[in-house]
Amino acid sequence: MKNILHEIPQERRNSSYEKLGSLSPLKKWLLLSVIILFVIVVRTRLLDLPLERDEGEYAYMGQLSLQGIPPYSEAYNMKFPGTNLMYAGIMALFGQTIRGIHLGLMLINCATVVLLFYLTRKLVNDRAAVVAAGAYAVLSLSRSVVGFAAHATHFVALPALVGALLLLTALERNKPSLYFLSGAAFGLAYIMKQQGFFFFLFGASYALYCLRRSKSTRSLKNAVSNLALLTTGALLPLFAVVIWIYTSGVFGKFWFWTVQYAAKYETQVSLAQALDNFGYNFLFVADSFWLVWILSAFGFLVLLLDRDLPARRMFIILFTVFSFLSICPGFYFRQHYFITLLPAVSILAGIFVTYLDARCFALLKSPMLRFAGAGFFMVAVLIGMVHQKEYFIQKDPVSFYRDFYGLNPFFESVEIAKFIESNSDKSDRIAVFGSEPQIYFYSRRLSASGHIYMYGLVEQQDYALSMQKEMIREIEASHPKFIVVVSGSRSSTFIVGWRDNYIQGNYHLVGVVDIISSGKTVYQWYDEAKKYVVQSPSHVLIFERTSS
Repeated sequence: MKNILHEIPQERRNSSYEKLGSLSPLKKWLLLSVIILFVIVVRTRLLDLPLERDEGEYAYMGQLSLQGIPPYSEAYNMKFPGTNLMYAGIMALFGQTIRGIHLGLMLINCATVVLLFYLTRKLVNDRAAVVAAGAYAVLSLSRSVVGFAAHATHFVALPALVGALLLLTALERNKPSLYFLSGAAFGLAYIMKQQGFFFFLFGASYALYCLRRSKSTRSLKNAVSNLALLTTGALLPLFAVVIWIYTSGVFGKFWFWTVQYAAKYETQVSLAQALDNFGYNFLFVADSFWLVWILSAFGFLVLLLDRDLPARRMFIILFTVFSFLSICPGFYFRQHYFITLLPAVSILAGIFVTYLDARCFALLKSPMLRFAGAGFFMVAVLIGMVHQKEYFIQKDPVSFYRDFYGLNPFFESVEIAKFIESNSDKSDRIAVFGSEPQIYFYSRRLSASGHIYMYGLVEQQDYALSMQKEMIREIEASHPKFIVVVSGSRSSTFIVGWRDNYIQGNYHLVGVVDIISSGKTVYQWYDEAKKYVVQSPSHVLIFERTSS
């Protein structure tokens, strides 16, 4: 049966595109293998970098999941639990270690590169697929998007591409089950982080576009049925999570953090601030790879204007638009948010390279110009890598990490956790006044409060004071063995006053971690800690509960 969902006017094939875009099986698989090897080599250098805050949050909550503790019961955050569960799965396979988590990130990153290759190959051609895979590999690895850290956006991109590829295959084969599976993949992207919802909107919008093009009654019924299957599949992961949360008895916490508080958090930035945030952060995101972003921008223009391009135009346009929308919620535009936009950016770069190769060859007939676009792409990538050569190749990753994060106590968290673990029992709880949830993960000790970040308690939002009081109640009820106080952590006068009085009456100083410079940290424990005079404003104090 003829698939009425195909975009017939946009499926025309130009012979020059077909001839130049096709690669031999050996060549395309060899090039893809080189790209994957590049990802593995770079990520291997970064395996032992300590976890930063977001990674610490996901690792701790994943650790709780492995212990059978449901999300939102012992630790609170405003994200859906998908990334926590991915961390749990990764740690079940590779161990509850820094290296294990980063091995999992390597696997996710490689899988995403391969999926993007297949998707672009279906949409455009072999050459564009290789370019897209290479562009995504470099951009998603770069320091520009904090690519060395296992952020939730990596876990959103993977199922989003699975959903897009299944949707494209469903269009080709007109197979109802693939629409359902595509929707389920988009639903998983949403469960990883709420911003993933925009990829379901992409799939639904494209299905509606195809519905609008339906010519006959039978075609219309098929299109409506396919849209229903896509939507049903997308709702399935969310429904499963809600049932799990409800039966675990934590639905109230889940609703507050993922809906009520999340709504407050996402509406704190004004439109004027949003424009400033985007302009400021995009400079860091483009960084030394600005030429690749320019190639992508030209690719979008080609997509709009050149009707000889062998691509499903509306599919790619909608994918690009909704990928951009996925970085917009809250208008924070943090660097790692852009990872969900990178697949679309990479596809567009592949389109422009294909276009440039075909046009140069068609106009000048020189065999060498068959690779004009590919050559320009390689130059753009090399310029970016040369400017980041210390990160990609030369500099010791530890030195890079120190320079990148300054005096944040990420390395120090490992040593602090070792001290806590060796001086406490598994049943003991600890409290961290700061935003360093990785300490809970490293020490394998439960937090005395579900508030594992201080950020939410000090924002200008309606729930701040009640959240502070809740944290106080939970700590007083838990009697933590250790309290860790991180300097520079923003707090309101209310909770700071309570904290200082509580520590003074119940705890004594047993540790000082003084981060003097990126290359020097002083650790003092017990008697030495009491005599030590702190030199740096960046320091961590560890207090132990005084025996009754």
